[in-house]
Amino acid sequence: MDQPQDIRTPPSIFQSSWVRWVEITALGLIGIAVGLLLLVTTTTDSPLTFPVVAPIAVGIAALLLGLRHIIRPVPDLTVDDNGVTFSPFGRIPWAVISRIHLITAHGMRYLAVELVDSNPRLAESRWSRWIYSPVGKITVGFPLTISERWLRPISLDDIVAELHRRNPDLVIARSERKAFRRAQPGPTDIV
Repeated sequence: MDQPQDIRTPPSIFQSSWVRWVEITALGLIGIAVGLLLLVTTTTDSPLTFPVVAPIAVGIAALLLGLRHIIRPVPDLTVDDNGVTFSPFGRIPWAVISRIHLITAHGMRYLAVELVDSNPRLAESRWSRWIYSPVGKITVGFPLTISERWLRPISLDDIVAELHRRNPDLVIARSERKAFRRAQPGPTDIV
């Protein structure tokens, strides 16, 4: 007897422009150069201060992110029947996703993933999450956040449509944040 075959649709891959990653790498080099210039021009009496260390630290982070993506290009976001793979965070199965937030804050749009468990053990652990998670937490209140600006020319609306197509039961919330504050439960508009 013939057994029914499980027909799976191929994953949907969202890849940002390589130009964006060259820009990030160049900005990293500029940050390091500015920090080193400040280090050289400050007097030897003063210890290393925030204006000297900050551009170097941010520049190194941007340089590492840009080079990693240029040397080993991976899709920024992949959606398949089993879950979502965010490049900086790794694979997130559908079962651990509570809802998806499409947030407009500070004139930019963000896609944030709210998980069922506040401290989940994801299948993959990537070093770049140590950079993206704090930025997302500070900016919109969720650690698993990706900015539409970083995904250029990809639209978050296309990603949300694909997420909803793959998992029709997924709750997608839309909200707007006026200032830096912790994300409040209860979005303004749930789709």
